[in-house]
Amino acid sequence: MRKIERFFGVAAVLVSATVMGSGPAVAETNEGCPILEQWGDRVEGDVSPGACAFIAKQTEFGAMRSDTPEAREARVRLYGSIFAADGTLAESGSAPPVRGRAAIENNLRTLLGAFPTFRFTPVKVVVNGGTVFYEAANEAVINGQLVRYPAVYRVVLENGEVTEGRRYHDRTEWFRPIEAGALRELFAGVADDCPRRGPSFTGPGLTAPVTDPKCHLAYLGRLSNAMTDVRLAADQAAAGPRTKFQEYRGTVRAKGRKIEYGMIVGTGPGLMRYYFDTLPLNYDDAETAVLFGKLLTGAAPPVR
Repeated sequence: MRKIERFFGVAAVLVSATVMGSGPAVAETNEGCPILEQWGDRVEGDVSPGACAFIAKQTEFGAMRSDTPEAREARVRLYGSIFAADGTLAESGSAPPVRGRAAIENNLRTLLGAFPTFRFTPVKVVVNGGTVFYEAANEAVINGQLVRYPAVYRVVLENGEVTEGRRYHDRTEWFRPIEAGALRELFAGVADDCPRRGPSFTGPGLTAPVTDPKCHLAYLGRLSNAMTDVRLAADQAAAGPRTKFQEYRGTVRAKGRKIEYGMIVGTGPGLMRYYFDTLPLNYDDAETAVLFGKLLTGAAPPVR
């Protein structure tokens, strides 16, 4: 318990940081990156040619369709070209990383098989050297319902290719149209009575930002109680004039097993955003496998 308290002590510091902004401005020299001209302040940091190429491909991938085998394969190949031959890709609270471009492409084929309508649009990108945090608004049709959920894609680049990619989002949202009222929700009711005013925060399980400091502590308390043997440490980070992303990675115990786990804390003027996965905190491996079995039959094809 002491370790999780120390970890969330960092979060408490960041809560106060949202009132003042994310810190000193970082010089931005983004000349020679045409895609950024239309993005304005949605991109922060010094964008290298390699980072520019990643942002362009990631954005193109997010907008592509997957409604035919040919379109799906073209999308898979584009995504594979983002990664180094020996690059890795992992979810924020799942199995060990997928290793190698070919395996990453196969992983995406499975994902697009379940989510042929999966798309995303960029929200904010912050660059720090070879580290890029790409915040996005995701959507997919599942069981006939349109599901929207936020995500952050964190990558480390070498020679313009992704050597380490991680996806931070709450996979519980995928199962909301399938499980309906039976879905286990870690933060159910935590924001029902939050009238006080303070720094805003949002995260998995919340439908809108919350300003009540007491509710913020209750939210973190729910997360703390879902884990034991917490071994998380600060990893990659990037900060611009207005926005900062800090990644925490390591292992925790939840639902009787040790798992690789991580989260991203995003701060900006007046708002803190948490990105992590509640699915492995609410369901064990066998239960998760059952949910994914339902998902493979419940994800609807695109509406033509």
